[in-house]
Amino acid sequence: MRERIEHALECWGKFAYRRAGWVLAVSILVVAALATQLPKIAFDTSTEGFFTKDDPIRIAYDAFRERFGSDTLTLIAVRPPDVFDLGFLEKLRAFHEALEDEVPLVVEVTSLINARETRGEADELIVGELLEDWPTSEADLAQLKQRVMANPLYVDQLVSRNAGVTTVVIESEVYSRLGTDEGFDDFDDEPDGTEEEPAFLTGEEIESIVTTIFDVAARHRAPDFELYVTGTLVMTHEMQREMRSDMARFTGLALAMIAFFLGVLFRRVAGVVLPIVTVLLSVLATASVMVIAGIPLTLTTQILPSFLLAVGVGGSVHILAIFYQARRRGESKEDSIAFAMGHSGLAVAMTSFTTAGGLVSFAAADLQPIAHFGYIAPAGIMVALLLTLGLLPALIAFFPMRSEQAIDPSRSAFTQRLVVRVGAFATRHAWATVAVWGALLCVALLGMTFLRLSHAPFAWFPEDHPTRIASDLVNDEMNGALFIEFLVDSGRENGVHDPDLLLRLDDIHERASNTRVHDMYVGKTLSVVDVVKEIHQALNENQSAYHAVPGDPQLVAQELLLFENSGSDDLENVVDPSFQVARVTMKLPFLDAVNFPPLYDILRAEVTAALGDRAEFTLTGLGVLAGETIVAVMHSMLRSYAIALAVICPLLVLLIGNLRLGLVAVIPNLAPIILVLGLMGWTGVPLDMLTMLIGSIAIGLAVDDTIHFMHNFRRYYAQSGNVDTAVRETLSTTGQALLFTSLVLSSGFFLYWFATLLILHNFGLLTAFTIIAAFLADILLAPALMVLVTRSAATSTVPVSMEASP
Repeated sequence: MRERIEHALECWGKFAYRRAGWVLAVSILVVAALATQLPKIAFDTSTEGFFTKDDPIRIAYDAFRERFGSDTLTLIAVRPPDVFDLGFLEKLRAFHEALEDEVPLVVEVTSLINARETRGEADELIVGELLEDWPTSEADLAQLKQRVMANPLYVDQLVSRNAGVTTVVIESEVYSRLGTDEGFDDFDDEPDGTEEEPAFLTGEEIESIVTTIFDVAARHRAPDFELYVTGTLVMTHEMQREMRSDMARFTGLALAMIAFFLGVLFRRVAGVVLPIVTVLLSVLATASVMVIAGIPLTLTTQILPSFLLAVGVGGSVHILAIFYQARRRGESKEDSIAFAMGHSGLAVAMTSFTTAGGLVSFAAADLQPIAHFGYIAPAGIMVALLLTLGLLPALIAFFPMRSEQAIDPSRSAFTQRLVVRVGAFATRHAWATVAVWGALLCVALLGMTFLRLSHAPFAWFPEDHPTRIASDLVNDEMNGALFIEFLVDSGRENGVHDPDLLLRLDDIHERASNTRVHDMYVGKTLSVVDVVKEIHQALNENQSAYHAVPGDPQLVAQELLLFENSGSDDLENVVDPSFQVARVTMKLPFLDAVNFPPLYDILRAEVTAALGDRAEFTLTGLGVLAGETIVAVMHSMLRSYAIALAVICPLLVLLIGNLRLGLVAVIPNLAPIILVLGLMGWTGVPLDMLTMLIGSIAIGLAVDDTIHFMHNFRRYYAQSGNVDTAVRETLSTTGQALLFTSLVLSSGFFLYWFATLLILHNFGLLTAFTIIAAFLADILLAPALMVLVTRSAATSTVPVSMEASP
């Protein structure tokens, strides 16, 4: 079977060479047609984008947004010398009004300028704004400060407890206006229901909102008017901006790096140009397929261009290495490419299948961006394979080449001799080599016990990044700006009027304020109870003793009706129109979401205890989605690793043609993964949504070198019957290509050292380390294991056959 496949590849090499014009024309036309879709590429770094639309977690969150609006608030912290200063308040008013006038898709801007103030005058309920009567004297400012700091709705929401920071809160629209006939200013109405599935804000709209906020803030920022902009929309926008910048930069650097290594390896223009043309077309085609499939660029899929550049060039390197060896023997271009296709084509195909097998394991991930990576990355590998085997022979036919190929005398020869000597050392000292690797693996296994999970998007930014600085300030001064929502269903219309239920909601407030898990805590709790207490106090001569829930449900209903008739629509934010469902909002700091699940478990228990059998509740909100990513990361990692091994191991055994040797060959592929996980444990680098990819990526990439090694080792062992000779011949023909492909791959990932986001920085360095470890395992551990296995087989009654399968 192997011989038939290799012969077919030889025949294809000759056909593609002779029909080069047709092959080139078809390839370029197909890629060009696909590339017309590239302008439609979309970005998505939102928290809700981690989950599919049919995920129960996403369904609950979308239902909440449809009922109560968006909880993705943008918070601008303002730190002046004195909040309660007339000059500062004038600047704050100008800033507030500029945001209202200029920022698109805004529902409401809230600050001390227009904060709701409920008070009673005679028998009348007045619901107005805090600064309706503008202060004109120091006495007015002192009275204003007293009113603000005495109102629990303002403290930790609009002003810090020490009165050193105040905030401007911007609530954006829930739904996108794209595709509607209304103008920008007419988007205040809710969707009319004519669309089957109203779309939420797009990446372009989020960018418009955030960039306008930044522009307004830049105009008003001053030494005595410090502004810090944060919130989930800001995080989403900044990640997209950094992704665009990094992706363009890394693609260019990857091309330069690949060109450098190809030049060092081949010392020919063709050796540089042909692989780069092949892999660039692969990237263009893959990106186009991604757009057609509706897959956006996310934190995971944005690594695809540089990833495919580095991975895709490997096949061309192995084929060209054998091609040039044949040319140096005096063979023609046609015969040389046919020989190279027959010699390495099957191994290139198998390495592509195993790499794709490692990557396709992510398709079963619980997190949508990782699942998308599991769809599109294997597709990209297959596209690169098709173009390498299909287009490369045609490009060779068209590209002029010198007939004399006497190059690589120095550096290339040295690297080849070095790899051969390393392999010879491993075969001579097989037991010592295996023992050293065994010791390293034991240390790594111990380090794996220190592995920890992490999902802290704001911590992905450098410490001096404005987004990181703003989030840290909001954590310290305002107890955060990330929200979770308990939707409490009373089970009947007007059930929220029941004082018993309101008192239970008040109990939830108290329980939440006393809940803490490690550094995670509830910074603020808001609900309809706050409004009820506020109204009741105002209707009782503003006396603080009446800041409580009335005991009569009829009185509660009447007071809430008075509040609605005052013209305020704030009840819409805390209770549904039928007064059946109450919203309890809890504010959390922007910290590592690894502590969210245990915090939520405690809060669920506390809410259950407070409500008893009086009502049911649902927990949702962006904070919940962030917490669920931690659970999904662990589940996805375990599942993807298992799937990758289940796919790759049979392929490896099939290629080698021997069950025993195939299973032994798995060891050099698992060793790098154990080493990198151990390194992460010892150095404190956490498992997150990118570092969890390393294992399956490494399995797919590491097995590539093993396949090339075992593919040739099997051939040369069958010819010589001697392990030392087989290892030497294998590394003489493919060792240099293995070295350079490993250098290209590791350098491609090492480029992420320069990434702005720390999560990409860690991912790149660790993946580069894994690839180098995999190369060392294949030239040290694999030869040593082959020596031990064949010696064992020689003394066994059951021989290890190396003969090719028929």
